[in-house]
Amino acid sequence: MKTLKFIIIALILHSFAYSQHVKPDPNVGHRKYTKQGIMDGNMVRTMFFNHGEVAHWPDQPSGEWPKGSGHSYVDGVAMIVQVETRDRSGKIIHPMETMYREFIDIGPDGTPWGWAPLPGYANPTQPKPAMSNDPSTWPAFWPDRPPDWAGFWNGYFGKGVKNADLETYFVFDDDPDEEWNFYPDPTDTTRRGIGMEVAMRGFQWSHVLAQDVIFWHYEILNEGKTDYQKCLFAQYIDWGVGGTDDSGDDSGLYDTELDIAWAFDSDGLGTPGRWGPVGVAGYAFLESPGIQNDGKDNDDDGIIDEKRNDPDAGQLIKGRENIIAYIQANYDLNKFLRFYNYSSLDDIPAVRQGYWWTADENMNWRGYTDLNGNGKWDNGEPLNDDVGTDGIGPLDEGYTGPDPDGTEGNGRPDQGEPNFGILDKDESDQIGLTGFSIFPVHTYELWDDEQNWSVFTAPLPSRDQLLQSVNLGMFFSSGIFPMPAGHVERFSMALLFGQDRNDLIKRKKTVQQIYNANYRFAKPPEKPRLVAIPGNKKVTLYWDSRAELSWDPFLQEYDFEGYKIYKSTDPSFLEPFVITDAHGNKLFKKPIAQFDLVNGIKGYHPIDIYGLKYYLGDDSGLKHSFVDYDVQNGQTYYYAVVSYDRGYVTRDALGNIDGIAPSECTAIIKADVTGTVKADINTAIVTPNPPSAGYIEAGVDGNISHAGPGTGRIEINLLQPDSVKDGHIYRITFSDTSKFYISPIPKYSIYDLTSGRKIADTVELKVYGQESPIFDGLIVYLYNDSSVSLDNNKTGWIKGSSNYIVRVDLDPTFVARNIKYPADFEIRFSDRIIDTSLALIFGQRRIPVKFTVWNLTENKKADFIFFDPDKDSTLSPGDKLIIVLGGDSATQPPNPMSWKATWRVQFFEDTLKPVQIPPSPGDIFLIATKKPFRSGEYFEFRVKAPKIDLEKAKHDLDKIAVVPNPYVATASWEPANRYRAGRGERKIWFINIPKNCTIRIYTIRGYLVDTIVYNGTDDYGAISWDLVSKDGMDIAYGIYIYHVEAPGIGEKIGRFAVIK
Repeated sequence: MKTLKFIIIALILHSFAYSQHVKPDPNVGHRKYTKQGIMDGNMVRTMFFNHGEVAHWPDQPSGEWPKGSGHSYVDGVAMIVQVETRDRSGKIIHPMETMYREFIDIGPDGTPWGWAPLPGYANPTQPKPAMSNDPSTWPAFWPDRPPDWAGFWNGYFGKGVKNADLETYFVFDDDPDEEWNFYPDPTDTTRRGIGMEVAMRGFQWSHVLAQDVIFWHYEILNEGKTDYQKCLFAQYIDWGVGGTDDSGDDSGLYDTELDIAWAFDSDGLGTPGRWGPVGVAGYAFLESPGIQNDGKDNDDDGIIDEKRNDPDAGQLIKGRENIIAYIQANYDLNKFLRFYNYSSLDDIPAVRQGYWWTADENMNWRGYTDLNGNGKWDNGEPLNDDVGTDGIGPLDEGYTGPDPDGTEGNGRPDQGEPNFGILDKDESDQIGLTGFSIFPVHTYELWDDEQNWSVFTAPLPSRDQLLQSVNLGMFFSSGIFPMPAGHVERFSMALLFGQDRNDLIKRKKTVQQIYNANYRFAKPPEKPRLVAIPGNKKVTLYWDSRAELSWDPFLQEYDFEGYKIYKSTDPSFLEPFVITDAHGNKLFKKPIAQFDLVNGIKGYHPIDIYGLKYYLGDDSGLKHSFVDYDVQNGQTYYYAVVSYDRGYVTRDALGNIDGIAPSECTAIIKADVTGTVKADINTAIVTPNPPSAGYIEAGVDGNISHAGPGTGRIEINLLQPDSVKDGHIYRITFSDTSKFYISPIPKYSIYDLTSGRKIADTVELKVYGQESPIFDGLIVYLYNDSSVSLDNNKTGWIKGSSNYIVRVDLDPTFVARNIKYPADFEIRFSDRIIDTSLALIFGQRRIPVKFTVWNLTENKKADFIFFDPDKDSTLSPGDKLIIVLGGDSATQPPNPMSWKATWRVQFFEDTLKPVQIPPSPGDIFLIATKKPFRSGEYFEFRVKAPKIDLEKAKHDLDKIAVVPNPYVATASWEPANRYRAGRGERKIWFINIPKNCTIRIYTIRGYLVDTIVYNGTDDYGAISWDLVSKDGMDIAYGIYIYHVEAPGIGEKIGRFAVIK
């Protein structure tokens, strides 16, 4: 568990900003501003409302897990604030504010007396609350933020910071509640309720450690003028474990040690369909209000009456000894060290830093690092926590410059900076969970304020509570605490899921550690932008490289590592979710393809999660396109390209491996109960099908011409055929600066010769199979033989019958001069003297020889030195020949002062052969090499765009068909019916149809059933039909006739059957 604990703590990383909603909004809540949203940023999906209600029986999704399964666990959740006060007649009352679908106080005009959303926190023209991943839901400006936040996400973690993979934010108040003869502001009789305003956030992370959790954070402001001496916060949970119609057999347990209540289905079977096994769901209590002036250490952390709303940084204490003296005089040192898991005083950040501002009571705020020692922060020096009140520094998204108020790098903690004040939950003297009740639903109703006050204020159970086989409800509560006018307190809960109780307990510990670090968690790389193109029995994907520039603010490096591609026939990607941990619980998805950087970081990451290690790839090299041929026409597929980082590995003082497991970005496709789906930027929805009748594919027109000696090749892939420019000619040229053409990283450029446009300019060719930028619907893969070597498949005798064994290598005698020269050579034998070797070594002489060496690559004679012990002037066993070059470049002749040695040739008799056959006149031995691309080399090709040929279209009418035919009860491509009762969608396809045509469907007796008008595209010749008549009725089983009419092309009549 030590390693896992380190992972969680280390994942908690990103700095964040002044998130709290501490200034009253002049507007008031009204139900007309109600909006419904869906949290679906990981494996949990649920609807919620901007008045605080989460889930809504019987509507779906309500606490669905895993996302896309249709398996629901929650009927509803309500947030509650209650106070004790006196009404205008002096009577003690306990008004309770909440919002729920049933059994709450309702006014005479039908207005719910409870929470209602405030305007301004979402786009008024959109039906959803503000969501971090959808800028269209944001307001033009944020009512609680400075003007320069307009256009940026109002993040808990700072201006524009989206550290959570999905976050929502909205504000509501209790103004509609007119039940009591009471005014929270006696001077304002228009303001009703008890004067509470709530800023609520939901967080989700897709990281495997948090993928089964939603966090809910509530910040409650008393915006009235009444000081309440007694206040409490509470949460109501109505469980529905196992489905909408399966709520009556739920059982629940409250674990006093873990502060978690969990629910399970008694028979383990859910509805609809009696699915199973049903998992377990839990609600974890995380944060409670604090009391800052009772003289007690409520949270037992060794500090009395800490508070989060300090107006300034307090007193500055300098020097290690002075800081320690203050701690010993004012803290319970043993409790403090134990609570914060410090082994000694020297582990405390303020002690290590050497200066401390006393308002940072838990002593973990870190000022800027003064690298040059000049006593001030300079650009480029680490800011650490000293980022200013907007919570972001120069390396964060949304940064536009230092904070106007001068708080960035000022050397003191300010509200809005990490690890201080309102953004440090440990600077609150929390009272914890004080009440819990588990009961059958409707034992207590939300309209009964007085009864609920007595339940909420009852003592916390001293032992675990169990209730079995009921329609299960639960109350959490925290109180009593004072809530004076203008005061802010906070309350946090987490909804989590697991396969069983042990799995849930593991996740609760993870949840607690995330909360303990103020909701800071690992940030994966940015999402790539994905495009998917359907084809005939294939799907082409391509994406951009934006994720590769993702900066990790914790590790202070660009830690992108690679891409994984997930594929599924369901929008929630449940099909690839098959990789299990050591306990058999599903944890990772299995990709259909993976591409990673060539950087030596490969294989399994050392840090395991529940016994499972993340696979980093095999140094395959990055790609930005992929063609999937494993598809069926007519089937809808869902694809995601996710980026992932390399994680982090270190060792502790004992040498044990610690670190952070890799993180990958989310893969979200939103799907509602009606079947409507919407893809994120890195996901795609695509249905492959044949092209239109008469379609002639785009492609390379003719052959690819190649000029130059390089032995590599190129491949041209058409990604987007409709973008191909007909008749355009492209040339790919190469350049290198090596004197001997041996550069392993030449550069390439791409030109459109037809338009004169330069597409790519001197790009380094680093990887075998490197891809070009995408241009004009094309991508080119370049396969460069970057390392010069012998081509053993081609090297050998190409003419003659000699059976001598020939060895070609480099002579170790000349190791300082040796070079593998990228050229092909022929040794041509004769019966007379035709060449003379060089004398480059002291004592060596020029030797006339009966052979010559010809450089085929450069079409010239090659120089060589020759060792001829038997003095027969030809190559024979015991001789050796070394081809030589000029010492400064391949274009200069060699001389004794400057020369290079390349391929050595030696002949040996083949002792296994009974007869030795030496070379004869006219024999030729070839030395072939693999050669990098070099300057002057190029490839050239012409492309042709797709088109429709009318004559071909007429012939293709015979290919028009209905699939499946017959249609027997269902088809493989029909989507699962997760939420709705009944048959669900039916679908057949008309394929190979012309791009403009009319399809009429008749009964066998000639009755017109339906008419389909198709105006499609050249490359997609298919349309589906839902087996519903023009009158809106499902068709009966039987035989049907279809008639396809295509103007200018012709007609086709066929039939299909629908069988029960």
